[in-house]
Amino acid sequence: MSRKNFEQDIDYEVLVPPFGLDFYSMTPKQAEENFHWYIQKIPERTEYLRSQCAKDLAISINEVDFSPKSLKLIWRWFLKLARIEKTTKDEIEQMRKTFSRFGESFINKERLSVITEYIIRDIGMYLGELYVRNYPSIRWSFYTKPKRDFFVNRPLLIGFIDNNYNPPFKATFEPIHMAGVQAANLLDKTQKETDLYNIFMKWVEYVPQE
Repeated sequence: MSRKNFEQDIDYEVLVPPFGLDFYSMTPKQAEENFHWYIQKIPERTEYLRSQCAKDLAISINEVDFSPKSLKLIWRWFLKLARIEKTTKDEIEQMRKTFSRFGESFINKERLSVITEYIIRDIGMYLGELYVRNYPSIRWSFYTKPKRDFFVNRPLLIGFIDNNYNPPFKATFEPIHMAGVQAANLLDKTQKETDLYNIFMKWVEYVPQE
């Protein structure tokens, strides 16, 4: 299921998840179904992302080739396309209640627009697939416990090992979240075209050596 033109100046066809985004409320069966749906959609969505990026930047689609350097092109395209909007009064009041003990610094009066968030999800798919295609030890997976874990029921990548711990720590990478963290730099105007590439290269350090 897809929808078009959440914002009139952006022509981007988005993909709507079948179970919504309340991962905490998913049953194990729903999480599994959502995971298989997500994996099935990766070829379609990454191809669409590649074509849109190439068209808008007036470059060959062959440059958007699942290489690390292609992340710089995708992020340059994304930064031109991304939109910021005002947070609603109701949402601000809810944040004040939730984060009252932390003060106003935790109140976000601006946010990324709805369609921007959808584009980030496709970029997350591309980012994750880049690891999978280039590093055989990395693969897509999901987990259903513990129920209140931040990434529970979400499609993510496993196979990363952080050797800074003894014993080494098995780390998981949720690419949509990671792409969103980089996108949040737009809110304080610290964004750079290398943000997505830099986070990719940081996590390459945790890919086990063959």
